[in-house]
Amino acid sequence: MNARIGGTILYLFSQLVHKTGRFSISGFERAGVEGMGDEPLIITSWHGMTMMVAAFIRTHMDITRFNVIMPDDQRGANLEVFAERLGVKAVRLDLSGDSTFRTGRRLAGLIREIKGGRRFLIHPDGPAGPAYHVKPGLAYIARKTGARILPIGCYCRNAYHLHRWDRYTLPLPFSRINIQVGKPIYFRENDSSTETIRRNLEDTLNRLSLQAAANYYEMG
Repeated sequence: MNARIGGTILYLFSQLVHKTGRFSISGFERAGVEGMGDEPLIITSWHGMTMMVAAFIRTHMDITRFNVIMPDDQRGANLEVFAERLGVKAVRLDLSGDSTFRTGRRLAGLIREIKGGRRFLIHPDGPAGPAYHVKPGLAYIARKTGARILPIGCYCRNAYHLHRWDRYTLPLPFSRINIQVGKPIYFRENDSSTETIRRNLEDTLNRLSLQAAANYYEMG
């Protein structure tokens, strides 16, 4: 499928989720995001929750302040169009382990922009899994930028789940969507090992995802 068509379809569906979704949000006010100004901020959730997180950001933040990483392939071309329609800045990177100068330069540019006040959305088990496993990239960028990490869990029962590794959630129109926002996490460059950060984030994202589901059913 042509990247322009594919990306536009994704955008139109995100519009549907944003306009018709009935959001129930817990923890956002306690997170203190509105008082952070230009302080570096990274928002993270599991990859399958991308559509719900994007709609949440559009409702409660300025999505045009965000950068995202896209794979440097055909799928990334579709996603880049989607991001551009949302007003998000896409950074195309080879995520297959490439360590060329071009990739390093783009990553360095991304880090500079986050330090300068651009916000960053990342799904640490993407782009191809394994699901619910935090890869090292998030911890690396958080340490280099000094950004706070805002973890988010989501749940929607009335949704279509793609039959793939992340069970990507596409909420049906007018569905109730529960969002659980955690406390911001901050790691200094010499605080912890990457493995400690990874385990901490995995535990946090799993807990928030379970809490979002529990909130959904408690509310009936």
